[in-house]
Amino acid sequence: MTAIPEVFHDLLRSRAVAFIATIGKNGAPQVTPQWFLWDGQRLRISLVEGRQKLRNLRRDPRIAVAIADPDRPTSYLELRGRVSDLVPDPGFELERAIAEKYTGRWEDVEPPGTMRYATSVVVERITSQLGH
Repeated sequence: MTAIPEVFHDLLRSRAVAFIATIGKNGAPQVTPQWFLWDGQRLRISLVEGRQKLRNLRRDPRIAVAIADPDRPTSYLELRGRVSDLVPDPGFELERAIAEKYTGRWEDVEPPGTMRYATSVVVERITSQLGH
């Protein structure tokens, strides 16, 4: 796993939205805006059962994540790699932490009984730019 340079840790702790690309079954990219959590070492995401992104990652774990700094739009971080294990998150622990980061609270917006999965991005390549 490639370490993310410390100069980007503030961006990863911010409420910037990530754009996550996965690969569809026909090989076409699928991109989704996504909230995420940086735990100091890993970029973590919560995935919902039945969604395209989760289906794509189960079939092909490759992923790309792009995050632009909202205060300096010419600054960005792109991570390419794969997801680690897709772990069931029946207590919504990761989802709660992510929602609290972005909104200060958590509210389940999915139908009752919908399963969520927690995963992390195993970074294999980093592309970045520090703008002014």
